Amino acid sequence: MLALTALAVALSTVSTMATPTKRASPGPWCDGLGSGAFDTSSSFTLAAYNTTGPNANSTGAPPRDGQRRRTAASWPDALVYPTASLANGTLILSGTGDALPAQAVAVQEGDSLVFSASDSANPSAGAQDYCAVQPESGLPLLAVYGDTDSFSLCQLAWENVVFYKAAPDQGYDFDSCYPVKLQIVFQ
Repeated sequence: MLALTALAVALSTVSTMATPTKRASPGPWCDGLGSGAFDTSSSFTLAAYNTTGPNANSTGAPPRDGQRRRTAASWPDALVYPTASLANGTLILSGTGDALPAQAVAVQEGDSLVFSASDSANPSAGAQDYCAVQPESGLPLLAVYGDTDSFSLCQLAWENVVFYKAAPDQGYDFDSCYPVKLQIVFQ
C-alpha cells in the first residue's frame, strides 16, 4: 500500500454551497460536537484558516496535496487529490488521472494526517475518526477525535504543512507553527 501523509486538498472556486448528507445520527466519533455534526458528505475541499492572524481570503490558506499536506504558496504544482469526502467518519481523498483513492488512517499527535491509497477506498477499512461540525456562523469545520481546535500550520523545510497537535522535536519547525481551523468548502 502506498502511504501518503496528507491533510487537505486545495481550495477551489465555490459556485454553490452543497448540503452535507445527514444520517439519522452520526457515529460516536462525532460525540460532543452537537446537533450540527455530520460524518458523511461528498465533494468538498479543505482550507486552513489562521485563527490568530490575517488570512489572504475568507476561507484561509488552501493546502495542496503531495507527500505531505502543503499550502499552495509553498507547493504550487498541480493537484493530485482535488476533492475530499466523508464516509461514515472516514476522510477520503479523490485523485485525478492515475491517482488511486486514498483514505485516512489513524492520525497521531504531532503528525500530519496519513492517507493510504488503494484500488478502492473502503470507508469501513479507514480510520473512522473524522467528523464535521457546522458552527453558528461560517463554514463547517473538520474534526478529528471530536477536536476542531488542534490543527496547526508549521514550516517543514521549505514547505508549510498542517499538523494535528503540533509538538516540539517532531522534525518540523515547531516555533513556526500557528493554529488553524480546517474549513470545509463545498464544491
